[in-house]
Amino acid sequence: MIYIPELDKNIWPIYAPPLPDELFSSWFFRLSNKLDLKPEIFFKQCFNRRLDFGNNDIDMVADPEVLIFISQHTPLSIKGVKELFLESYESYVFECAGMKEIAKSIQLLKADSLNIKRNGLLICPRCLSKKIPYLRKKWRLSTSIICDECICYLIDHCPDCNTPISHRILNELLILTKRQEQIICKCGYDISEFSSPLIPSDLEIEYQEYINKTILNGYNDISQYSFTYLKILVLIAFKLQKTVKLKLYQANLKSIYPDLIINIEQPFERWSLLQRRHLLPIAYSLLKKFPGNIKNIFPKEQITRAEFGQLPYWFEKELIFR
Repeated sequence: MIYIPELDKNIWPIYAPPLPDELFSSWFFRLSNKLDLKPEIFFKQCFNRRLDFGNNDIDMVADPEVLIFISQHTPLSIKGVKELFLESYESYVFECAGMKEIAKSIQLLKADSLNIKRNGLLICPRCLSKKIPYLRKKWRLSTSIICDECICYLIDHCPDCNTPISHRILNELLILTKRQEQIICKCGYDISEFSSPLIPSDLEIEYQEYINKTILNGYNDISQYSFTYLKILVLIAFKLQKTVKLKLYQANLKSIYPDLIINIEQPFERWSLLQRRHLLPIAYSLLKKFPGNIKNIFPKEQITRAEFGQLPYWFEKELIFR
């Protein structure tokens, strides 16, 4: 340990500062690598328990013990450590950091049923090909579909063998990248070399930039709270899957999107990356000139409050009380 007078605490002699938007697990693996320790051994030494990726999503909510211990042995404050966890999106992506609220906004790493086929971890191959590859918090958000830095689609599986990208294995590969200069799937494919032939549309790029800016600021030009905007964005996307099949709304929707075809039966939290990529930008475009398009698709005389549930006032007053 080294005593730092300015911080008034003893810190580890080797330190790896968190990178912008880095996830806790990604940072912890990089720090373990700098200390020349396996992450499991380092975690056991620090917290006297196993690092269990199989049953726990360690990036979700910060354990108080983890917050205190790391803040005592690194230059990071408790607030700085907490920023590495997904719960730091409280009041930005979701209103409160309860697990039910978080699960609606964050992509879970494993499905809650064996019958659900869904990949959890999203990555940008181009970001992982950079000098210091690491995992971003925003890649875990349900609203993330492209990397707005590289302007390319995020992926959730190996492009060669279609195997879901494993959180644990990917972190282990990232800390070895300095020596291997590759991020290899178990099939032998270098994921960091993948370049999709598909290019995001202007609408998708505009959507992602707007969403990221909304979350960063905590508000946008439509809502004074970013989490209420995101709630309505998801609600509209979910309603589109039902609306396109209901004669009551079909004509209104077809007048704006005549070629829209939707084949989704699951609730939003079970949508695949491709399904979210398909409908979230459309929901964004409908909200873009709020309340115009929303009024056209959902005429007042054709809807009921019960159909939409509890809504933020800024949306409810235009949809119900107009």
